[in-house]
Amino acid sequence: MTTRSPDQSESKYRVLLFTAQDIGFELVELLGLRDDIALKVVTHRTERDAAYGYRDAVDACRKHGIPFDSASRIGPALFNDLRSFAPDLLISAYFPHVIPDDVLKLSRRPAINIHPGILPLYRGKFPTPWYILNGETQYGMAIHQLDAGIDTGDVLTQKLYPIPANITGHALYRDTMKAGSRLIAESLDDLLSGRLTPVAQAGPGTYYNRIEPRWQIDWNLPREAISRRVRVHARPYFPAFTFALNHMISINAVSFDDPPGFQAQGGGIVFETGDDGSFVVTCSDGCLRVTDFEILPSASAASLLKSRQRLELP
Repeated sequence: MTTRSPDQSESKYRVLLFTAQDIGFELVELLGLRDDIALKVVTHRTERDAAYGYRDAVDACRKHGIPFDSASRIGPALFNDLRSFAPDLLISAYFPHVIPDDVLKLSRRPAINIHPGILPLYRGKFPTPWYILNGETQYGMAIHQLDAGIDTGDVLTQKLYPIPANITGHALYRDTMKAGSRLIAESLDDLLSGRLTPVAQAGPGTYYNRIEPRWQIDWNLPREAISRRVRVHARPYFPAFTFALNHMISINAVSFDDPPGFQAQGGGIVFETGDDGSFVVTCSDGCLRVTDFEILPSASAASLLKSRQRLELP
């Protein structure tokens, strides 16, 4: 373990990092071990972050002796502290709050942000579930300059990454943080020295924000659309759900299934229950086998669901 002195006075570059969650932990590990960087961190951890198992940037700061502030807003005292730090570069990485313009202007070089999109596509506060909902096979990560718009600043570098088949929304979100920290690591020397040429974004782009936190399954939709929704809402989020005889069935995983004898007959009909505890439900264009689920109040699929029974539609 390397422990840095709190003032880091001999360092060549002064970096102010606004961050949170896994990417914050990884970037503190990356930046905090470089002798040429004096690092200061502003972070904010929510109860939801802890519930989802994200690592805490504060733990990495304490491990390496990095000065930090845990704050959801920039008050006068913290602003004066950041101004005294006089950063050469400000990096925003999944920080959950808007960084005030007067703080961005403290950076000697234009402040930068790491964002999960190939800009100008997939701008917005929370675009990652839309990659799955839109059926994309790749997602993007971009390092761009911060300006007055939402993810509209000039791009310094960006890269595409594959989306694994059947990955859940939460797993994809964590993947973007891993990719983001790797992209910063690959680009760090060029970012610090200013060797990257900013490129203006071209075209109107697309914006995506949060999806609804809870989704009752509409079995009359195509099965591909339902499958994507199930993946996006899968645990540890609130899973997609349906109802049968006053029981709620939260569904965490499904697979395509076309059992012998299937004929289109409308969505939401239980076609069969399997010996393995799974059950098959009709959709507008085929069937889905529900393989990972929970029934509340507790019951088995075999005891609750009967062939040709219709599940409740929203």
